Amino acid sequence: MMLARGLVLAGALACLARPASAHWEFTRWGMTERQVAAAVRNAGTVRTLPPAERRAVPGARMEYRAAGEFRSGPLRLTVAFGFDARNGGLVCVSAQGEAAQAEALRARMERQFGPPQERGRDPVSGTITLGWTQPDEIDMQITPGRPVVILHCARGV
Repeated sequence: MMLARGLVLAGALACLARPASAHWEFTRWGMTERQVAAAVRNAGTVRTLPPAERRAVPGARMEYRAAGEFRSGPLRLTVAFGFDARNGGLVCVSAQGEAAQAEALRARMERQFGPPQERGRDPVSGTITLGWTQPDEIDMQITPGRPVVILHCARGV
């Protein structure tokens, strides 16, 4: 009986130690373009893209339909928001920042989602690739002297 209680308590504590919930910053997966723009307005600017500026992703059922800037302290990111081509909801966020922000952005990602589950380094270019598979699918590329890039998508996209 004591062992069973101990296991239940350990399981409950493990749940509390999980990384932050899924989604990107102030947005939530499934939002419309207008909802995304409203959610980000206190930390940047986002505009809905006119049809001529939208960009479909080949091989995926996603289209970038909103873009702008995200700011948090000294962090400045250019962001693009990808929406499901069938149901219209937000499914991915692509972000790019200056090379000098790479370490601060990496630290922010680890605070939010824990340590990356995947790590790699290209010996030729020096590119460091970090990947998270929980709670979302997140890829981060840091290449010396080049902008840092993140692709953050809802699971299963």
